Amino acid sequence: MTNLDGTPTITKPSYTFWILFYGSICSSWLLLFVMSSTDSLPSLSFIKDFCTSASEASIFQLTGMWSLMIGAMMLPSFYNFVVVHQDIRRNDFKHTVLLTSGYVAIWVTVVPLASFAQKYFLEQDLIGLDGRSHSMLLNGLLLLTAGIYQFTKIKNACLTVCSSPMHFFLGHWKEGYTGSFLMGVQLGIICVICCWALMLLAFVGGAMNMLWMAGLTSIMVIEKQGHLSEKFSGLLGMTLIGAASITLVLSIFLEVII
Repeated sequence: MTNLDGTPTITKPSYTFWILFYGSICSSWLLLFVMSSTDSLPSLSFIKDFCTSASEASIFQLTGMWSLMIGAMMLPSFYNFVVVHQDIRRNDFKHTVLLTSGYVAIWVTVVPLASFAQKYFLEQDLIGLDGRSHSMLLNGLLLLTAGIYQFTKIKNACLTVCSSPMHFFLGHWKEGYTGSFLMGVQLGIICVICCWALMLLAFVGGAMNMLWMAGLTSIMVIEKQGHLSEKFSGLLGMTLIGAASITLVLSIFLEVII
């Protein structure tokens, strides 16, 4: 676009949006870290009142924890779409907020499912208070599920979209504020389908293990980089299947000798 005198229009970047975006990610990680470290932070009693142990936590408290997890893990993987959308919309704050809100809204609908799953696993004594599985068999099955899913057509189709923001917007562009929100919703659905199996691995290393969850976040971000996507996804799938095979064999072996 150009001005009336023919000079190019210079659009200021939406600093407010990026402050909110990065602030949400950083605050989510900070709160999760505090929640996982309350035993070593005795002075923060007001936080400990909220961060009860998972076995005593209500569904609402677990929902709060998983909501933070979504903000910490899934917003970084949405970064490329935000950048491209801002370029197209010339850094329009409202449109970008609505796009991101639509994306987050879909992930928020997944939160209760994760909360109920964690509560159920705890009640069945399958996982510990840190959200880590006690069962090698369960670990093996989760790793195998995630590994096999990497090679399915639906995973590859969704990953193609997730790694090609411009291609998505060219093919699915919608005008208006409602259009921006609906595009975010569509991207959220695609992202859930793409990442649900990897999210299950939270129970392998521990949902409250910050290093493990940061590792999963990095994997999901790297997987969505266009130039790395296909090769990285295949390598990840083979690695997960290999880890699953070893875990399942050990599980059977230990079951036999014990």
